[in-house]
Amino acid sequence: MPRTIAVGVGFGALLESQDWVVSRQQAVAQGLTRHAIAGRISRDGWQILLPSVYLCHPGEPSRRQMLIAALLYAGDGAAIDAADACRYYGIKAIPIEEDVVRVVAPWHGCARSYGYVRVRRTVRPIVTRSTHRLRYVDPAAAVIAACRLMKSERAVVAALSDAVARGVVTEPDLLRAHALGSPRNARLTGAALEHVVAGVRSAPEADARTILDASDVLPQPAYNWLLELPGGRRISPDALFPDAGLIHETNGRRAHARDDLFEDMQERHDVMTAAGLTVLHNSPRRLYRAGPQVLAEVEQCYRRLAGSGLPPGVEVLRMAA
Repeated sequence: MPRTIAVGVGFGALLESQDWVVSRQQAVAQGLTRHAIAGRISRDGWQILLPSVYLCHPGEPSRRQMLIAALLYAGDGAAIDAADACRYYGIKAIPIEEDVVRVVAPWHGCARSYGYVRVRRTVRPIVTRSTHRLRYVDPAAAVIAACRLMKSERAVVAALSDAVARGVVTEPDLLRAHALGSPRNARLTGAALEHVVAGVRSAPEADARTILDASDVLPQPAYNWLLELPGGRRISPDALFPDAGLIHETNGRRAHARDDLFEDMQERHDVMTAAGLTVLHNSPRRLYRAGPQVLAEVEQCYRRLAGSGLPPGVEVLRMAA
């Protein structure tokens, strides 16, 4: 008869709390020997997810089980990083890498990338937020880490804008995390941050800003300021030239600032025009294909209206969205 192994009374609770993922160190602490673990692998369907980390049932691991295993592998000081942390905080513009889990770990630790786990080591203190089963790096660090992996400035602008628009982070949070991060792959993130700090809240708006900034005629517009129109209606135009009462709207499919509840683009245009504002509209496609023509049209309107200011009854409530 095989020898019975006395397993700690808390082993079942430990497995349940970790979604049936356990490290070798934890299993040994609960009374399992090396041979007992090997027996469970051969007899009970335990699987080796990572070195010295096991999934205690047959079948494919869930995403959460992969995250838990990655933390057990990387050690106590590690935290879930990049896209998975961003998704936890509610940021939707950063896609999950289905076959990869990224963690951040202390520089002095022994964790290295292995299998599906990618380890980012840092000499900076790792600030975390914990749930019952997982630890996540703080939101700003997660966003910046995810953006450093992207190859497109427009994708980075979309990610940063989504994080700010949802109230997960502020522009100073992002600037601080960017400054504290490694200089590796920082160029696109730095360029995108300039747009976001200026008030831009989407990639198409960033395209419009690039076009408008090329002008020798136009002053720097105000992006996503919150205005109150006569009668109390509030609106957050994409780009405003306050000294001319001139607005440029980038007609994307995104939602505007939370205080700007207009659902219909035509209604937005009509309400702003009725208040005495001059409103120009362009689609992202036209910005891409006819940027010089768009700029010439905005400049023409600005030359005619410069100095007229905001119409009577239009007030600035907030200088950023």
